[in-house]
Amino acid sequence: MIYQPKIIKTLLLSSFVIAIIVTVVTLFIEISQMEDKVITLAKNEVKYFVKSMTNHLEIEDTSFLFIAVMDKNQNVLNTKKVANFKIITQELEQFKHKITTKSTDTEIYALIHNHVENKFYFEFKIALQTEKFTGYVKGLYAISNEEISTIYKTIFYSLAQTILAIFITTLLLYPIIVYLNKEYISQSENLLRANLEIMSVLGGAVAKRDSETNAHNYRVTLYAIKFAENLGLKKEQMRGLIKGAFLHDIGKIGVSDTLLLKPGKLSDEEFEMMKYHVEYGVDIISKSKWLDDAKDVVKYHHERYDAKGYLQGLKGEEIPLNARIFMICDVFDALTSKRPYKEPLSLNTTIKMIKERAGTHFDPDLVAVFCEYIEEYYQKIVMIEDESMLQSMLDKKLHYLKVI
Repeated sequence: MIYQPKIIKTLLLSSFVIAIIVTVVTLFIEISQMEDKVITLAKNEVKYFVKSMTNHLEIEDTSFLFIAVMDKNQNVLNTKKVANFKIITQELEQFKHKITTKSTDTEIYALIHNHVENKFYFEFKIALQTEKFTGYVKGLYAISNEEISTIYKTIFYSLAQTILAIFITTLLLYPIIVYLNKEYISQSENLLRANLEIMSVLGGAVAKRDSETNAHNYRVTLYAIKFAENLGLKKEQMRGLIKGAFLHDIGKIGVSDTLLLKPGKLSDEEFEMMKYHVEYGVDIISKSKWLDDAKDVVKYHHERYDAKGYLQGLKGEEIPLNARIFMICDVFDALTSKRPYKEPLSLNTTIKMIKERAGTHFDPDLVAVFCEYIEEYYQKIVMIEDESMLQSMLDKKLHYLKVI
């Protein structure tokens, strides 16, 4: 079976939300039914007591707090109460809350809840009819802690079974959903691979025209990914950074070979012409909606923190974060790499130059983060000269991060 973390997360989130909703509804129903259960317990106890009475209306030992037998004129004929009944009635008067009452021709009762001690009491008066007697029985019954505990346990088990059923159903749904979406998932993965291959082809085409290998694109993208991880960027933002890093110079396809391959320093006029590669790049990637999130890097990676960059002359945090991240990685790799017109600078020299440009060329806060980790990571990258190994390293990183 294909492991699909997105489907699993969606199903688990859905089941969690459903479980909460069902739990609240079930709990509401169970609590509302709890009153009926308590009343049923108490009424059964009253019925048992009435049936056990003798014809001479003696009151045997009973579990009632108070019980009285009255004639039809409501004169008390016999009564029995617990020793601390007066204290109990005083407490009930203080915390008395009748949550359910009912009155008919033959019975009057009230369910009383002492919220302080969480105890339930059943107060009643019912008609009593025997062969030789007509009258009433009046009393107060306390539902025992054991009986209340049993009711709560029933509610708990009901909720637990409901929640368990929801999560078991979720687990059973996963293979079914994966099976039904197998073709769609396969097509999505094929499309993803195709997009990555196209991105690699475009980046490689630019690198070849610029007298480089595609290694620069792989290295600078790996640097950018590591930078993003250290900054704790969300996957959505990291996705645009990765695409933009790989295709940052795509616009050089539109620059003439004379200008692009010139071995020496460009004149002021030539440099102005070279700047247009940014516009060309934005125009190229705008043809693909999948590359929309790469525009920040492609369009703004030549801006500067002090507003002396091009093409927009943006300053500070006006420059999108992905572009501010990437420009550090791009310059770092350019300085530490061999080019037709220069030898690579040492790591220490490069880091020193990066720090010197903090606040002018680069965002100083980002420079501080970059310099914390780059030395160790650079040692892993610099030893890899084979372009295919860099590509494999990037592919593994993308597969691990699941960002593209």
